Amino acid sequence: MKRIQFTNLSVTFSEDTLRGLLEEKGYAVSNILLKESSAVVELEDPHATDKAIDSLKGVTLNGQTMQVEAISRRRKGNKIQIRNIPSNISRESIEAVVQSVASGVQKVEEVGAEGAVYVTFDTPDNAQQAVTSLDGYHLEGANLKVDFANNKSPRRPRSNVNSNSGMNRQELPLRIVVGSEYVGAIIGKSGQTIRNITQQSRARVDIHRRDNIAPETLVTIKGSPEACSKACKEIMKVVQAEAQSLNRGDCPLRILCPNSLCGRIIGKKGNVIKSFMEKSNTNIVVSSFETTPYPGSMNDMSGYYVDRVITITGNLDDAIKAEEMLSEKMRQCFEQDANLYQQNGGFGLQQQQMMFSGLPTLPMMPGGMNNYPGARPPYPYMRSVSDVGGILHPQGGATNYYQQQRSPYGVGPNSVLPQQQLEVVYLYIPEQSVGAVIGSKGQNIKNIMHLSAARIKIMSGEGKNGSNGSEKSGGGGGHQGQHGVEERKVIITGTPEAQWKAQFYIFEKVKSEMRLAQQDEVHLRSEVVVPKATIGRIIGKGGQNVKEMQRVSGAIVQVPEDQGEVEEVPVTIIGHFYACQSAQRRIRALMNNIQGLQQPRRTGRPGSQQPGQVLQMNGN
Repeated sequence: MKRIQFTNLSVTFSEDTLRGLLEEKGYAVSNILLKESSAVVELEDPHATDKAIDSLKGVTLNGQTMQVEAISRRRKGNKIQIRNIPSNISRESIEAVVQSVASGVQKVEEVGAEGAVYVTFDTPDNAQQAVTSLDGYHLEGANLKVDFANNKSPRRPRSNVNSNSGMNRQELPLRIVVGSEYVGAIIGKSGQTIRNITQQSRARVDIHRRDNIAPETLVTIKGSPEACSKACKEIMKVVQAEAQSLNRGDCPLRILCPNSLCGRIIGKKGNVIKSFMEKSNTNIVVSSFETTPYPGSMNDMSGYYVDRVITITGNLDDAIKAEEMLSEKMRQCFEQDANLYQQNGGFGLQQQQMMFSGLPTLPMMPGGMNNYPGARPPYPYMRSVSDVGGILHPQGGATNYYQQQRSPYGVGPNSVLPQQQLEVVYLYIPEQSVGAVIGSKGQNIKNIMHLSAARIKIMSGEGKNGSNGSEKSGGGGGHQGQHGVEERKVIITGTPEAQWKAQFYIFEKVKSEMRLAQQDEVHLRSEVVVPKATIGRIIGKGGQNVKEMQRVSGAIVQVPEDQGEVEEVPVTIIGHFYACQSAQRRIRALMNNIQGLQQPRRTGRPGSQQPGQVLQMNGN
């Protein structure tokens, strides 16, 4: 498989810059591997590699002319994985096909749960020959998907819920939403219909029935990508047949997607989702965060869901094609975020739990998905609803969910919670958005404080009276921000978890007020104050730490040149929500590491308080 190698890149280039360049030219990116002054890119469509290279030769990026060439990816393993096998094809038939194109077959294993076949060869060269010959091979109406497998056992490993290292991209569930009136037809008499669907598709299907009055029901499908798509198609056949019998009209396919991934699903100027629509001959609409009919929007802040609905309209075969492309894109995003997560190995235990660029929460990993109901809390410290008996779980109710989720770690009331140090972040929001963030009679800001367990102060502008938690002290809160826009200073105090939630809701409210397009992200300025004595280590030799922080997070990180005679220095961070969170976590981790080196035997944390004290601070 060919990949594109970019060399002679400027030191200021970033993954987002390169990805944006490729997407502007109409090439959807599967993966980017960054190196010093170079990068290796894999496109979603490998057949477009040569065309992309021709169109990118001689292009200037950040003032330097890139050098572009193709490189072949060759793995040394001797085991391959064959997927998208028709259900009526036996293992013996697959073995015969493999032996017809390559020699040296040692072992053929069929994994029913994944719907895949693993073939082990005597040499890597024979395995390479099989991959080259069989990838895309047409077999009884299906195109086989063949690639190298890792040399581990094909059985699904038991993954530690505290680690992302065991994530299998095939096990990412497909979550769809159907009208509750169709659930009976999907299940069938004595469960026969759903049983037939699971047997034919080799996928597991979970129907999460909340109550008898909910208008919609979540369906989670688990298995290989091909198995999930096949089960989805069979379910939608039943739904559409039932809708026709009830004279309900067409029923579009609706898929749940984490809000943090929607920007990449849509693409720059909508080019990614447009390409999906053109290739599948469908119409695809991504709901806005404000209108998603699930708990989690600012309209219904009683839950911690941050999913949006992707609606696909078209005939069923075309809709399934679109679903396959969307699901593959989501899997790629999760893999990229998981790789980014792994690169942050220098973080402390709590910092390693942080979610960068939309990293899925831990229950979405293998081992935490057995009862996964589709709820995705916005902060990784909190468990999924399935772990605490929540809203969508058959044994839980709304009250139980809310009470348990009040615990910062999503654990029971008798558990001993780890002590977390309070942090202070200054967030600057446009003056025009202040009213929307505060809300009528302060209702919005009160809700945000209540749900995040953070203390929030919106400073009054110069010459203005403060309201709803704002104050006049500190010389006023009015500031001249980016592009001359007037900004208001917001002081957020709380644990790392509280910071994450509070900033998330504020970012979303500002975005809603600014009426940005769905594919656009609001960029805000924040400040983290650090001791002046540690600023040198945070910057790093030659600014290396700051450069790396900007490269990984995608945020702009600035340190004032003239620091003056002060004990603390503000580090400015500019970017969208996930970029800011990534940079903030890295700065906190560096500060903690420096403090740990200076005081290795320190046992207490000044300023740390019990969770009950945090709630008391907020008056809740």
